[in-house]
Amino acid sequence: MWSVVLKLVGGSLLACALVWVLVLGWWQSNDYEPTRLDLALYLGALPFALIGGFLLLRGFIEHLKAPASPVAPTAPEPTDSDPLAIAAAKTSAAERLFKIRLVDAFAVTAAGDDPEAVLAAIEEGKRPEPSSSMMDEDGQPVFLAEVADLDTDDFVESLSDNASLAEVLHGREDVVRAMVLLGKVLQKAKDAVAEHWGSEALRLRIVWVIPESWQGINVGLLKTWLKRSYWPDVRDAMLAVDVISVASDFAVIRQFDEIVLRINRDVLDKELVLLAGAVSRVDENTVLSWEKRGRLFSANRLQQPVPGEVGVALLLAHETWLAGDLQEKGVVVSRMVGGTREKPIGSAGRIRGKLIEQLLAALLDVSGVTHGKIGAVLLDADHRTDYLTEALDGIAPTMEHLDPAKDWLAIGIPCGKLSPMAALTALACAKAKVLADDAPVLCLSSQHDVERALLLLSSATPLVNTESVGI
Repeated sequence: MWSVVLKLVGGSLLACALVWVLVLGWWQSNDYEPTRLDLALYLGALPFALIGGFLLLRGFIEHLKAPASPVAPTAPEPTDSDPLAIAAAKTSAAERLFKIRLVDAFAVTAAGDDPEAVLAAIEEGKRPEPSSSMMDEDGQPVFLAEVADLDTDDFVESLSDNASLAEVLHGREDVVRAMVLLGKVLQKAKDAVAEHWGSEALRLRIVWVIPESWQGINVGLLKTWLKRSYWPDVRDAMLAVDVISVASDFAVIRQFDEIVLRINRDVLDKELVLLAGAVSRVDENTVLSWEKRGRLFSANRLQQPVPGEVGVALLLAHETWLAGDLQEKGVVVSRMVGGTREKPIGSAGRIRGKLIEQLLAALLDVSGVTHGKIGAVLLDADHRTDYLTEALDGIAPTMEHLDPAKDWLAIGIPCGKLSPMAALTALACAKAKVLADDAPVLCLSSQHDVERALLLLSSATPLVNTESVGI
């Protein structure tokens, strides 16, 4: 201890002497006569300030070098033994395994009148063609993925006894075309529903998802039109219609996921569900709006979308509700896994598929399917390279066995931009691909700027065991 004191005192005296020598030397060289204040500041306060600063710095350094004081271990939190909490955790784990039978799927697009035609168009490399009647501001034909020979006049005439709906749809070409497209798939779905209804006392629930742009149209009028047009003789107790407004493909996939949950939770409530929707973006008002915002494909804007239109419907059920001879029909679809990108697609910087990679790992972990068993990837994306690059970056590194030219199928390339019904259309096409190749197919929805969703479709197998269903 005395050695430390001697070092401290000696060092302080040495510092004072050095300061005094330098100050006195400076005064003498400049022939300066110091005042009493100068003597107090330079020969008194300055040395002590330097010594005090040194001691503070030395103390701080020693504090940093000193080992941290051990922290007493905290007692572990008590284990939750609440039976209700345990039951909820088991239920949540079981619900992640829920699946659903996609019994049938219907789609009418510019590429064809069924999902198989869309897949064939993708393989043949078909693209939307210039419109023969619509021009852009430069006088050039607009590229449109429109369904040919769509009879909208006949539909308008059919509303002669429904003045309220006719008035609402007046001047809404986009809605009229969409309802005609919806009618086409509903007519096909009607026959499929009749096949499964049979002698079973199954209730039909129609979940009709409509674009957010349809705001202002009375939902009650839409429900009445659908019932009277396609199931006029079915008792209300056997038919329910829900009309839900959606803003994006991700919102539609959430509705699909809610159906999966409801059907598996209420397995005793025998109900067929028809998830249907339609959208049309090929009318003049929409095309002009896209062009003004710089969002329309042209020779000068190759990375912008091509307007498209579609009517799509998916018939869903729990496998135990299907008749014995129909048990193997259709495919099995997992629950969705979804998430949100940190920044919108198209932002500055490299396009990464980290989120899609994480979603894929989570989906395959729950399903138990290995990467090598995946036979194809169905995307709701179109020709825009940013979306395709993101998907490849997230999936391709673990799917090297897939051929990008043959096994990566983007429905938007021949069909144009179909949001918010693009994801449903991709599901319909994925079902056709599973049945054609007898191999699991990934379905990726990535049309939104930041929202991403991933599902897995596979050949028809038992969905869940009876013990899991009852949880």
